[in-house]
Amino acid sequence: MYLFVLKIFLYSLVMRIVLLLVFLIFSFPINTYSWEKVPVPDYVNKKTKSPWNFYDNFEDQKVGKVNLRKYEINDKGKGKKPFKIRQDNDGNKYLEITVKHGWNKGKYFKTERAEFQTKGKRSLNKEIWYGFKLRFPKDFTHINDRVLINQFKNNFDNMKKSPLLGIRFYDEGKRLGLGGDTGGIATTKWNEAETKKHGIRVKYLKIDNNWKLYETKARGENKKKIFKCSEKQKPEYCKNLSLEKTLDITKLGEWTTFKIGIKNSKKSDGYVQVYKNNKLIMNYEGVTFDWKGNYYASYVRIGIYRDSDPSGAGYPDQVVHFDDFIVVSDKKTLDKYLN
Repeated sequence: MYLFVLKIFLYSLVMRIVLLLVFLIFSFPINTYSWEKVPVPDYVNKKTKSPWNFYDNFEDQKVGKVNLRKYEINDKGKGKKPFKIRQDNDGNKYLEITVKHGWNKGKYFKTERAEFQTKGKRSLNKEIWYGFKLRFPKDFTHINDRVLINQFKNNFDNMKKSPLLGIRFYDEGKRLGLGGDTGGIATTKWNEAETKKHGIRVKYLKIDNNWKLYETKARGENKKKIFKCSEKQKPEYCKNLSLEKTLDITKLGEWTTFKIGIKNSKKSDGYVQVYKNNKLIMNYEGVTFDWKGNYYASYVRIGIYRDSDPSGAGYPDQVVHFDDFIVVSDKKTLDKYLN
């Protein structure tokens, strides 16, 4: 009799526990955030590995909402308002980012933005490979001004210089600019002398329905006009060009894949490489960190950063789509996720 009563008691206790678990599971929302940590391969030097190693395809997030808890929003008043998860007809989810006139105004310059970024970490002497997919919707409107869609930024107190790498569109989307500043006085505004000494640049122009390599600039050098390489008397620099001279233009509504490799270094072993759909469009080697100032962190920034309309009327709203955001320590790992 005692054993029978004990069995009944234990059975009742187990059922109560099961019912409690069911109640807890269905009463509270489950966080199914799709961010995942990417292991660093054994062949990567642990002293130079990226301070971030993750992949995010946004697939497990809720449509119409967003969870950016693994990141920082470059927030100057709009919070999460510019960001929403959307879904294509084939079921693929992606991050939609919107900027409007006056959103998140700049402190030092007349700018507006809708950006998020990796949490700030120091990255001197680190090798960082990151990438993402970008899509301009079919109704996207380019503006006759500067529009950045990505930055790798070394930040300093009162920073007033360009990022090490920015991917920019100008002139109603007719010019694609890559590059930034490898050093200088962080608290001093843009000036010609520092730009010549520290600036690295690549410029493509839209010509005959293609992107045509037009101009490059390495640290400490003058601009190199690539059109001169088709002349009889070619400049010496034409012999060492490793970049794609002609690229297909991605149509509005179609995805583009960007892959970026960066090493922050005060020595000649630094580099900045950019691939667009696996075509090399920037390839700088040399010093990438020659700053004067109080350095505190680096960031990979995703989103829209643009100049404000000087007329005051305001540029039209701009919306871009991002997907498959990844930051790792080597290109081989990056290619596994983005190929």
